Amino acid sequence: MDPSSKGAPDTTLSFRVLLTLAIALRLYLLVATPVGQAVAHRLEGLNDEPAHVNYVRYLVAHRAFPVQAHHYREPGAFARGDYEYYQAPLYYSLAAPFVAAVGPRLAPYACRLVAFVCGLLSLVVLGRLLAQLRCPPSWRRMGVVFVALLPTHAYFTSLASNDSLSWLIGLILTAELVAMVRTRGSPRANGVRLGLLLAAGLLTKSSLVLFLPVALLLYVHRALASRRASALTAALLPLSLVLVIAGPWYARNQILYGSPMALGVGFGPPDASPSLAPSLAHTLTATVRYFWFPMQHVSRSAPVLVIRWLGAAVLPFHALAALLWFRRRPPATAGGVVLVLILWSALVSVAMLGRSWGDIEGRFLMPALGSIAFFLTVPVLVLAGPGRERLAWVYLTALAVHPWALLAFA
Repeated sequence: MDPSSKGAPDTTLSFRVLLTLAIALRLYLLVATPVGQAVAHRLEGLNDEPAHVNYVRYLVAHRAFPVQAHHYREPGAFARGDYEYYQAPLYYSLAAPFVAAVGPRLAPYACRLVAFVCGLLSLVVLGRLLAQLRCPPSWRRMGVVFVALLPTHAYFTSLASNDSLSWLIGLILTAELVAMVRTRGSPRANGVRLGLLLAAGLLTKSSLVLFLPVALLLYVHRALASRRASALTAALLPLSLVLVIAGPWYARNQILYGSPMALGVGFGPPDASPSLAPSLAHTLTATVRYFWFPMQHVSRSAPVLVIRWLGAAVLPFHALAALLWFRRRPPATAGGVVLVLILWSALVSVAMLGRSWGDIEGRFLMPALGSIAFFLTVPVLVLAGPGRERLAWVYLTALAVHPWALLAFA
């Protein structure tokens, strides 16, 4: 436990109340959010949810993976709901038995339930990750509450899509990579776990490829620190598992679509490349906007702009708090470096996607959820100190909750 946590207030009751409210909110989203791009109860449905559900229905009906022939920009794509077939298969395979059990009519809610469970498990894994990083109980609770109340996480883990499972695996991968720099376990056992997790991630969503360069960098660091080539060749084990387990799916994509990632068939032809500065500016503004609030049906108005700018304005201060945290060199610094690498890899991936297609959403950063949750909460709690920890809790809770105010203007 960090020494600065001594004398910190007991946050158990606040944690239980807020977490209960967050789970109740997620259950409400699961039941009340309309299927598809419609608005009901001030909530906007996810426009590509029917396409995700149709993927599962196809699996149940044909016991085979569908082949995508149309991308979402083509006329009638949303009506057909056939533009998510390029996605990796794990989430859809997990949802298929539940859809087969309840039937086609209730298929959206069966798929939502799988995502909902993955969302709750993500909160458990996040708490354990923060414990790995030597955060005291109060800080771990705050990190979990922050993510539990965050609209983007609550929304996408209450609806049918492969995001929820990919974020769960991303958190587990983050914990595994942090463990690589904090423990001296068996290299073979570590390599097997890492390889299986990377393969599971790539069979859930190709965006989790961002963990591959981070893992390789950590193996290089091990080799340089120990001055042993064997530490670097140990990376061959997880990479081999990835190739054996996930490789066939990406080879299938290459054969069917001419690309391992199949992003061209998923997003359509790349946009004509704009100049770099406007592309990055659009990527930044879209990422920040939709990171805090994923729905798009709220009309532009002065109060809405104030709420949106509030979320953007606080981020530089949180970045500064993170830098100050690193300067203090706490016991979790080594793990913090891993979190930075993961976040940086996610940022580069989003920038590359924005450069090619321009369709950017805040959820594209969420594979780095462990890094985001840590750096948005823990440095603030450290700087506040035990004497002002309750105030930090109030601030961070308000920060997570504030985007929900946009629904008042829907």
